[in-house]
Amino acid sequence: PVNVVNKPGGSGTIGLNYVNQHPGDAHTLIVATTGSISNHIMGLIPYDHNNFTPVAMLFDEYLGINVKTDSPLKSGREFADILRKDPEALSIGISTSVGGANHTTLMICLRAAGINIKRLKTVVFPGGAASTTALLGGHVSAINTAPGNVVEHFKAGRLRTIAVSSPKRLGGLFASVPTWREQGVPADSGSWRGMLGAKGMTPAQIAFWDRAFAALVKTDDWKKEIDENFWENVYADSRGTKKRLDEEYGEYKAMLGELGYAK
Repeated sequence: PVNVVNKPGGSGTIGLNYVNQHPGDAHTLIVATTGSISNHIMGLIPYDHNNFTPVAMLFDEYLGINVKTDSPLKSGREFADILRKDPEALSIGISTSVGGANHTTLMICLRAAGINIKRLKTVVFPGGAASTTALLGGHVSAINTAPGNVVEHFKAGRLRTIAVSSPKRLGGLFASVPTWREQGVPADSGSWRGMLGAKGMTPAQIAFWDRAFAALVKTDDWKKEIDENFWENVYADSRGTKKRLDEEYGEYKAMLGELGYAK
């Protein structure tokens, strides 16, 4: 049996603090996000991913730039061209915090597009529903959010997705939306979900979870969940997860440093 304990707050900071208090306990895991990297870089938590045991990388959730249907913006290329000339020309809604995945994926892609990301007009909303409501009300020019947050509005024709941050096009309803790379921006960035354990787990404990999660991602229920939410299955075991976190830490530190958020 699994006991799920919700520890909300601070883009995962409270949950990470909780896990950090259980060294060597292989029964205590956290569903981790990109916040486990950015929060340390921004000085919000005193420890980085090396103070935990990487357990598994499960999936990537890619983000899309969305505009109202009647917006004059027709493509991600046009969106980037405008911001390259004047970074303050458009307002962009994100959620739920600076340093969160909606923010970092946007900045990584627009930084690669040659845009002065320090001058961008970003508006932080408490959640995807709030940012979508603001977009539909005409209060921001665009929002960067997960496809699952806007799928009903997309189907109803109330908004358009003009670019996604994935390395290849998404499936299903969003198969027609080009990636940033297709539109001349040499970058992709995902909001991953993975599992971290407390520091000090033994090789045997890590091997147990490697087997468990490797089996999980092969089940039909898991594959259905992935498809329905427009996620990408990027499973990696403990070793592969550590490698990705190391690489991403350097990328995030450069980007957040440029924005002046790195401590």
